[in-house]
Amino acid sequence: MLIFFIVWKVRSHRFRPNPDKCRQKEELDADIEEAGFAYEINGDYFYSLMNCWQRQVGYCRLYDEGAPLFNMIFDCEPVTFSYAGKRWLIELWKGQYGITTGAEIGVYNTEREDIDTDKFKGTFYENITNDEMLKLSYILRKNGRVILRRKALHWWLTGFKLGEFSKPESLTMDAKITFRDREMRDAFVKSLTDLGYVRKEYSVRGKTVSVHFTTPRSPQTLSRNKVQETLVQQTNSNNCKLYEFATGKYSDTLDKLEYAKAMAPEIYDLFTKSLYAKGLYGAFEWIKDWLEGRHPNPGPGPKPPRPPKPPCHPEPPCRPEPPCHPEPPCRPEPPCHPEPPCRPEPPCCSEPPCHPERPCCPCPQEPSCEPCHPNQTCSPCHPDARCRPNTECRPNTECHTSTGCRPDSMCRPCSPGASRSACQPGQSCNGFRQNSSDCCDHDRQDDMQSNYYASDNWEDDSDGRIRKQDDMDLADEPGVKSCPAKKAETSEAER
Repeated sequence: MLIFFIVWKVRSHRFRPNPDKCRQKEELDADIEEAGFAYEINGDYFYSLMNCWQRQVGYCRLYDEGAPLFNMIFDCEPVTFSYAGKRWLIELWKGQYGITTGAEIGVYNTEREDIDTDKFKGTFYENITNDEMLKLSYILRKNGRVILRRKALHWWLTGFKLGEFSKPESLTMDAKITFRDREMRDAFVKSLTDLGYVRKEYSVRGKTVSVHFTTPRSPQTLSRNKVQETLVQQTNSNNCKLYEFATGKYSDTLDKLEYAKAMAPEIYDLFTKSLYAKGLYGAFEWIKDWLEGRHPNPGPGPKPPRPPKPPCHPEPPCRPEPPCHPEPPCRPEPPCHPEPPCRPEPPCCSEPPCHPERPCCPCPQEPSCEPCHPNQTCSPCHPDARCRPNTECRPNTECHTSTGCRPDSMCRPCSPGASRSACQPGQSCNGFRQNSSDCCDHDRQDDMQSNYYASDNWEDDSDGRIRKQDDMDLADEPGVKSCPAKKAETSEAER
């Protein structure tokens, strides 16, 4: 780097640009003629030649699609219409072309059918003849400042400003096109309005149509996406800065290029190749082959017959594959162990048998109480008690559920305070004999019995009668005496 810097300083110190501008222009035009361009001193721009090599390749949409691959980012506005039996295309471009900012107007037409191949399906437009060329002009502005003016009778009017970096949206193009007649003009205007242009964006005067091109109305190329555009524009900006840095000591474009050619040939080659490099069209050589040998009017001629293909050699037979080894037999699975038998469930417990001393017997039918007296009742045996034979109730007795027939009343003392004496007429023996000294009045006897039966020593039997809880035979209780039978008979007769 040190050696390079020293050599650079020595050469740049000794370099002196050619003062003859015409000589400089001739040398520059000779270098860029192969690219199809020339330099214009009045205006300081580069333009395409009338009979450049680009005229032989026509135009199709693929050219715009491939432009970003060659550092070209631009807005395009194709306007198509039909006139005089041909399909026409007038397209406007503006944007960044490598290290130059420029604009274009191209005029094309065709009578061919659309291309329908695996590589491309669409219309291919051919170059127009000299008789079909139109008067074209435009003014290119960047943020309102005029940077380029062009006017000529042409088929492809172009202009490029070297070292100028611009974004397409910052550029405006005012184009004018003078048509051959009003019919052609009206066809163009109709197509322009179909794209979305309004009266304030174009004007018509005679056969001339003026178009104010700012934002394109047509769909842009698919290859111009945000990522691709950012990368290409960053490269173009860096190259413009490199050009200005390397040639900053000179202000004239001819002096800059002569200095770059002498001091930095790489930068000079970068400039010449950025002017619509042939690589863009070289990528579509197959279109040129498709067009070769055809005239716009007649259709394509028949293709020559192709020689038959040589017979294919038979392929050698495939080697037989070795037989597959038989797989070993599967090992038998061990037999399953029998499940243990279920444990027998214990037998259901039967109800315990009746006690032998107390044999169970069904309760007998309700016995007839005959010949019981009307004041006597006979009840069946209690279910929980020991079965006893049914007996007739004797006078002054009743049939109890658990103990059988018992005296109807028990001799019990009269209520406190009653006199104890022998029973008199109108009195009854409350459980005593008539000759007993303990007798009660009927009223007092009734009170005694009600108080006694209301005590805690009595409860309801299953048949609704009142009995004492103690199951002892009251007749056997010491001190208890039964009333005589005669009195009972008398009482019965009274009842």
